[in-house]
Amino acid sequence: MERPGAPLKETDLARTGTTVGDVPVLMIGARSAERRGLVILLPPLGGTKDQFEPELRRLAAAGLIGVAIDPRRHGERADRPAGALFDEVMAHFRQVMWPLLGGTVLDAMAVIDWVAARFEVPGPVLAGGVSMGGDAALALAGIDPRVSRVAAIAATADWTRPGMTRIGRPQETIDQGAATPSGQWLRDQLEPMSHPDRYRRHLEIRCDVGGTDSHVPPEAMGRFARLLADGSPRPSIQVIEHPGLDHAEICSSPQILDESLDWLAAGSDSGSD
Repeated sequence: MERPGAPLKETDLARTGTTVGDVPVLMIGARSAERRGLVILLPPLGGTKDQFEPELRRLAAAGLIGVAIDPRRHGERADRPAGALFDEVMAHFRQVMWPLLGGTVLDAMAVIDWVAARFEVPGPVLAGGVSMGGDAALALAGIDPRVSRVAAIAATADWTRPGMTRIGRPQETIDQGAATPSGQWLRDQLEPMSHPDRYRRHLEIRCDVGGTDSHVPPEAMGRFARLLADGSPRPSIQVIEHPGLDHAEICSSPQILDESLDWLAAGSDSGSD
């Protein structure tokens, strides 16, 4: 995350923990006029805003306001242990995941509204996330035109995840079950694959996918990229496949996370890579 001049010192950064409505928020940003944009990071299933504190500090030192939120039913608003929620999602995927995912997309948009209303944000709005958080970041860009750059890891534009298997058990296909009416509505309204026209604007997307990830199959992002290439204007989208990496491996790779966020932060300089 290089930029002209020296990075801001730790003493120039302000750490704030707050809530926006019922959304727990961690915000780390420059105290001074060094701000040049806003970035929101969204955690994976079972994750929390706090896991991104080191990344928020790096982004803030580069002059960005860094924000992370707890997804619905996670972190400070968890209604059960993370492991139990994970098991619930795997047992009733569409019934549980679609409301979690769709609700988190709407929460992220509301938090951007809150930050923009209270702090000077002279530059672009950037979004990043891992797995479920990457799904949410992609969907956020489809409904919020302020978002100009998205970096997603192990994410998909297709919420139905055709052929999805259990993590670490590629031979075991998950029975996704049926969605609730509210979950189906959220998917119908927010899923990127269902609304490609929303992405036909000045928008840059990077998605790192695992070549052997059968939990979030990488083919969907390739399909989405081809869909966006058929029309005008065309956003910039790159799908970077990492051969041999499964879902757990790509989600836990510090190198891939660093490279993804470096690319994301570079967009706050000139709006292009």
